[in-house]
Amino acid sequence: MTASDARAGQVDRRRLLRGMGGALLLPLLPGCGFGPEPLPDPWRPGSRLDAVVPTIDPYLDITNTNTGDRVALRFFDGRAYDRRAIRQLDWVFRDWRQNRSPEIDPRIYWALAALADAARRDGHSGQISLLSGYRTKRTNRMLQRKGAGAASNSYHTRRRAADIRLDGIPSEQVSDYAEWLQIGGVGWYAGSNFTHIDSGPIRTWSA
Repeated sequence: MTASDARAGQVDRRRLLRGMGGALLLPLLPGCGFGPEPLPDPWRPGSRLDAVVPTIDPYLDITNTNTGDRVALRFFDGRAYDRRAIRQLDWVFRDWRQNRSPEIDPRIYWALAALADAARRDGHSGQISLLSGYRTKRTNRMLQRKGAGAASNSYHTRRRAADIRLDGIPSEQVSDYAEWLQIGGVGWYAGSNFTHIDSGPIRTWSA
């Protein structure tokens, strides 16, 4: 067992229940379908995120801290994706150095919506600061040369990751809730005060 596994296992779920308020009170709906437009792979039936998707408000208020771009919108209307909203989100998540904005894995948007919805239920704004979204391989190599901690196989280069801060919520608490949701990969970066999430295999770490 790794240190991060031990930390995750020691999380006080009652504290999370209090800290993220109504989020953990969302009803779990195992096996519940979700409209006519299925979410693409890698969607993992049985995860807590999948279970609560039907109860999440798919509203995101996100600011890219590098560009200042901000969007506040609802990307799903209860039946289908709002393609214009998705394109706007993809633009905010773009590699701003290379001006590339491919389609981001929608699971990332649902994960962020779950976190933001939980924050709003607890009386916070739910506003998200995006530190890093999509990266081209060229940008990723540049960050590696600078010693910025970018992994060679980063999920950022696969359109499946986000580094975030959530207004008013300590990064450790954001990470704990993301772990509980079984989003995929969750990294807590205490020194830089941000949380990494990705839609890869379920795993956790801290730095």
